[in-house]
Amino acid sequence: MKWILSSDDITKVSMKTEPVFTVGTLVYNRAGLVMLFGWLLWGDFVFTMMANTMPSILPLLLKEHGATNLQIAFITSTLGMLLNMVMNPIISYRSDRYRSRWGRRRPFIIWTTPFVVFFLMAVPFSPEISAYMLHSSILSALLRYSPISPLILVFGILTVGFQVFNLFVSSVYYYLIPDVVPQPLLGRFYGLFRIFGAAAGLVFNYFLYGIAEQHMKELFAGIAVFYGVMIILVCLRVKEGEYPQPKQNIGSNRLNGVYTYARECFGSVYFWWVFLAYSCTVWASLANSFIVFFYRDEIGFTLNSYGKLLAVGNVLISVIVYPVGMLLDKWGSHKSLIAGQIIGTAVCILAFLTICGKWSAGLWMIAFWLSMTLPGMAIMKWTVDVFPRDRYGQFGSAGAMFSSCGAVLLSLLCGKIMDRFGIYRFFWLWIAFFTLLGAIAAFVVYRKQTTNALVNNIQLETISSLENQR
Repeated sequence: MKWILSSDDITKVSMKTEPVFTVGTLVYNRAGLVMLFGWLLWGDFVFTMMANTMPSILPLLLKEHGATNLQIAFITSTLGMLLNMVMNPIISYRSDRYRSRWGRRRPFIIWTTPFVVFFLMAVPFSPEISAYMLHSSILSALLRYSPISPLILVFGILTVGFQVFNLFVSSVYYYLIPDVVPQPLLGRFYGLFRIFGAAAGLVFNYFLYGIAEQHMKELFAGIAVFYGVMIILVCLRVKEGEYPQPKQNIGSNRLNGVYTYARECFGSVYFWWVFLAYSCTVWASLANSFIVFFYRDEIGFTLNSYGKLLAVGNVLISVIVYPVGMLLDKWGSHKSLIAGQIIGTAVCILAFLTICGKWSAGLWMIAFWLSMTLPGMAIMKWTVDVFPRDRYGQFGSAGAMFSSCGAVLLSLLCGKIMDRFGIYRFFWLWIAFFTLLGAIAAFVVYRKQTTNALVNNIQLETISSLENQR
């Protein structure tokens, strides 16, 4: 079945009054849209399944082989953040300006997926690799000078290899979505996206996590091969359209590319407001660790009862995400984001003022999760609306860099505030502050866009009037 239409197909479809959906040079009929959604959502399911493997199981592996808490934190978290801050801008900048018969996104995924598979499969074999290295006289002599044990060093090297190549896939795959999904349907797509991601997490946690200790190597190898085959298949089935040539040739001068990146992303006050609005959603979530580990105890939830509360919340969110996506497409991302953040702020303040026990806390937690569903989905479509479409990846990486730099400092501030007051319910006010700040920043962006559009319309009307007078 043909699901991407040619010009002749479009004419035939139009005569039959069948709806046609377009994005760039891509044109879909209804069946084509179903196929597109199916493959992209399946890709997200597979990617989420793979992405759960390292953060869920790697700490267990490291702890089992004698890694310290500091080494575990550095290998599993800090390395990834540092690599992301350095590499994501480079990958995004190059991807936006890359042109090939395969498109500008899929080549980055296809070329790097085999390396992701290799390093993911190799991680649980670190003890064997380390033992083999120690049998080499040269390598053994070099390893003696390392302050880190050879085994932990091998774990670190393989993890870095995985994270480097996975960055290509994890960033570029999300840039592919607005390139191929029609913009009027992005809200509904992101709603389904949330459902499939949650389903992947459920399958991993329920069926696979429990067998990790007994079948570690088989689990890593099986997920790696499954991921590699499926992601390549998704890339073969999802087609990209034609893109206009980039306005500026990146050339061979890397410093020129850095200058262009900095000037385009950070040379306008408008984009500083955009990055602030985007970052506030990240900064608000910095209090989440206090919710899971400390506030839960403060209000009297056991780990088991809190897990059940999370399950109830996830089920309710899964029920409402698609209708919320339809509402997002109808209202638009600006109004949805601002309205959702104002509602979320109100819920946080009311929760802080009125919670008086375990059950009221549970009800307000569920209300909070539900209230944040709309802004959580709206921010994804909002970035598509406010970032230049031809450089979406570049500006997305700049926003991530901006939020990451702020998160490093604000995470320390959040901990200091909790230490100062000694009452973890203050996390409600932390979330309320940054959610409201995000709404204010998003409103400023909305006004700037509206004002610019009005000025452009007046200029066009003036030019048209002058031409008519002539």
